[in-house]
Amino acid sequence: MKVSSTSSTSASAGSSGAKPAADGFSRLLAADGAAPRGPAATVSAAAGVAGISALMALQGVGGPEARARALRKGRRLLDALDRLQLAMLGEGPSQRHLALLKGALSEERQATGDIGLDDTLNWAEVRAAVEAAKLERGSEPGPV
Repeated sequence: MKVSSTSSTSASAGSSGAKPAADGFSRLLAADGAAPRGPAATVSAAAGVAGISALMALQGVGGPEARARALRKGRRLLDALDRLQLAMLGEGPSQRHLALLKGALSEERQATGDIGLDDTLNWAEVRAAVEAAKLERGSEPGPV
């Protein structure tokens, strides 16, 4: 595409000049209609982004630490479920398997910010809770 002209046109070419400020904003403007220069006018856009990321870091939302903790918890849950599966195919589950499941479930988990990881961990937690409930129910003595 070839540019044939270097002059620019603007939508305000037909306007007659500066318009007066609305009543609500007129008290914020100086007598000449210019906005006063103050500390708020010199804040950069990057400071807002840095403030949000610092706030998220303080809250522990997302970040590599939360992801690493969530991955460790997920590995413990899956390991406990794998051991339970092997026990069911072999000698049968024991109280140790129930303790492994309950131990993995008892760890508190925070959101990582990774939707796929959070969904997978939610699935693993539900599956482990169901299996733990089955083991608890199976270990209770039956009615006499």
